[in-house]
Formats: sequence, structure tokens, C-alpha cells
Amino acid sequence: MIARLLISPDLEAIKKAINSSLDLNHPDVLFFGSGSKLGIEQARQINKHFSMKPYSAKGRALVLEDASSLTFDAQNALLKLLEEPPEEALLLLGAKSESDLLPTVISRCQIVILKGTPAASLQHDIEKLLQLDIEERFEYIEKCKKREELLHALTIYFREQMLLQLTNGRGIVDFVKQLLQAEEWAAQNVNIRAILEYLMLVCPSQR
Repeated sequence: MIARLLISPDLEAIKKAINSSLDLNHPDVLFFGSGSKLGIEQARQINKHFSMKPYSAKGRALVLEDASSLTFDAQNALLKLLEEPPEEALLLLGAKSESDLLPTVISRCQIVILKGTPAASLQHDIEKLLQLDIEERFEYIEKCKKREELLHALTIYFREQMLLQLTNGRGIVDFVKQLLQAEEWAAQNVNIRAILEYLMLVCPSQR
């Protein structure tokens, strides 16, 4: 079974979605709550967990409420598990944003955007935005009151387009990398309007 990455800026929404899916006290569930240390030792513990037979369930499960706490070394140590999880295994990862996770991790997960989040509500706006010319895009960004949410929603939208192969060519892959870099710039307090206007200039054509 493929790993699922639950995305929401609201950590409580992630916790609620996870709790509705699993009994976190089950002996076959390895659970790390938000605030847990997630380094290389924890990655080894996770791999060992899946190397053993389940006690009573069909398969073993892993829950990381905040996968962004994984160090880069830990993320690399889990790549093989994420790419080829054992049969009947269930891996649930939560994160506020994809920007804190390695692209190699993201590419091995099924992304689930929790309903009611700003990113989910902006998906339709993005489809309209990409049909506009440059001047109209700039005008939209000037009037937009949710610029940070728009940047995050763009990252999610284009990453999904890449995985679904709805857009061919190297351009989409390079643009996703630029979006992830743009989220890092935003975290460093670079002017969000300037970031979005730059992205509109280099965005692959959707017209």
C-alpha cells in the first residue's frame, strides 16, 4: 500500500483525520505524535517495526503526526520503505506543508489535501489564474488577500499535475522545484507579492 501524506496548515485537522482512521493504541501501530524527535534512530525503529510480522492485524501501520520533524537523514533512511512498503502496510504522514520534506519523499507518497484548508479552496482559482495573460495574473496577485495560501496551493497543484503526468516535459519538474524554493524564500520573509509575480513569469504555459 502506498504511503499517504496528509497536508493541512492546521495540525489539529491532521490529528482528527488520523484518529478517525486508526486505533493508535493498537500493538501493530507505531505512533509518533507532534513534537516527537524524528532522527535516524527513529527511522531505524520504523524500519524494524515493518520487518516484523503483525501481532493481530493484517499488516503493520506507521503514524507520523508531523513528518516535517524528520531530519533529512531520517527521510533518506525511509525512502526504500516509502517506495516499497510491505503488503498490507499502512503509512500515514501529516505535514503543514510539503516544503519541509525532501522531493524524493514527496514523490513516493499519495498527497491528500484535507478539505476545508486554504490550499484546497484555492485550487479552482489557480485553474482560472493559469488561463490569464501576464498582466491579468499580476492584477490577480495584487488584489489577492491570501498570498501565502496561494503560494502553497500552487505548489500542491503543480506537484499533482507532475505526478498525474497531465503536463509533459521537463518544464513542470523544474517549476515544482522553483515553487519549493519559493516557499523557503517566503519563510525567510522575502516579499510574497514579488515571489508570486516571479513565479507567474516562469510558470509553464497552461493556455
